[in-house]
Amino acid sequence: MADTLVSLPTTLAPLPPILHRGLMAVAVCGFLSFLTSVALFARLAFRLVTWKRKSQARVNQFILLLFNLVFADVQQSIAFLLNTDWLRRNAIDVASPTCWAQGWFVSTGDLASGVFTLAIAVHSFLDIVHDFRLGHRAFLACVAVLWTFVYACALIGLALHPADFYVRAGAWCWINAQYSRERLWLHYLWVIIAEFGTLLIYALTFLILRRRVRESFYTTSDTQLRAQSAAKLIIAYPIVYVLCTLPLVTARLTAMAGAPVSFPALCVAGALITSNGWLDVLLYTLTRRAILSGGGPGDALLDERHRALDTFRLRPDQAYGVTTTIEASHVGRRPSSRHRRKGSGQQLGGALGLGGGGGGGGPDSRTGSTEELVGVGLGGVKTRTVVHTVVESLEMDPVGARGRTSFDTRSLKSGGDK
Repeated sequence: MADTLVSLPTTLAPLPPILHRGLMAVAVCGFLSFLTSVALFARLAFRLVTWKRKSQARVNQFILLLFNLVFADVQQSIAFLLNTDWLRRNAIDVASPTCWAQGWFVSTGDLASGVFTLAIAVHSFLDIVHDFRLGHRAFLACVAVLWTFVYACALIGLALHPADFYVRAGAWCWINAQYSRERLWLHYLWVIIAEFGTLLIYALTFLILRRRVRESFYTTSDTQLRAQSAAKLIIAYPIVYVLCTLPLVTARLTAMAGAPVSFPALCVAGALITSNGWLDVLLYTLTRRAILSGGGPGDALLDERHRALDTFRLRPDQAYGVTTTIEASHVGRRPSSRHRRKGSGQQLGGALGLGGGGGGGGPDSRTGSTEELVGVGLGGVKTRTVVHTVVESLEMDPVGARGRTSFDTRSLKSGGDK
């Protein structure tokens, strides 16, 4: 009897107790994803708007893709949050506007989430591995094409079956089980491609990054450390997406093959797929925290000139180098000295015999230091020495046959007043 209720596309009233409990879990997960996705969407929108007021540069492509992914997660979470209406009614009413809305948001939200998860994977692979990115207009055109594709898949089904395309499909409303071909070609085929495409691309990126780190491929210690972080963290993205989406895909394909699927199985799969939203927020907040912070390095990362690898910083204020400050206030008083080490950004400089530390700002800054000796009062000493930045770069021929080392001294000045 329960299997028959699952497969019927008609109104279900009242809800079986097991379905009522299952929909409560799905709704809670949907509500959590909705809150966190909207919060991250608002944060990113605020960051982009405030940054564009101060800068004429174009926005980092990775951040725009993340912005679109979060918007897709918002739509997906709305779909399963609508289960609260079924709980309130104690029925799934096929004739209600909620049923149509839920079917629409399931179709567009699930597909858009998969499409932009795959888009981020492709973009990261091309950027990190091949140092390639589309031009600004071509990139925006691709984003528009992806959204057009998502909504076209939903509209094609509605155009073919306007009367009964969205009905009850087990535990909630979605595409009518009679239209199995539309389910496959307009939805699940592309979700499956997104799942396995994302898994394959991130696996390749991980293997290449790990090999490059082992071979010291990157010439700066900052990039080397971020590559190490990326190699450790990047594999989490496909794992989270596949674990969240595969159970529901498997359940639907099983039902299309004629095998029975229970209400509990659908509810567990529904809770997992709607958890994709809050897990995306958690994952990107932890692994790309710098892009969410205001000011300093966080603002710099919004610039299009920064690469995808630049966003892998565990702390938004992470920097590398040595900052030294020496102060003296009166004659006869022992001067104070503060020395703080923030990382290992001078490894290459030390190897080349350059010395010095670096905590300078900007993506090209490698080394820099500031030393002060300031005296206040009668007979005091007032001396100031400032060494702004010394940048060294090592360029190697791709095949390793020739090498060229160049040094660029940005500024070196000192002054004294005794």
